[in-house]
Amino acid sequence: MAYQLQCDSCDFDRRHTDWADANRDASDHEAEYGDHWVSIVDLQEA
Repeated sequence: MAYQLQCDSCDFDRRHTDWADANRDASDHEAEYGDHWVSIVDLQEA
């Protein structure tokens, strides 16, 4: 599986092959920048 992370407020854009890693990265980014929202897109369904 492949997942893409996209932030609504900055150029944070990463890809992961593991859901847990993607979720951790998204959570870490949102914790660091409280007004940012990171979407995790499943590239197989996109």
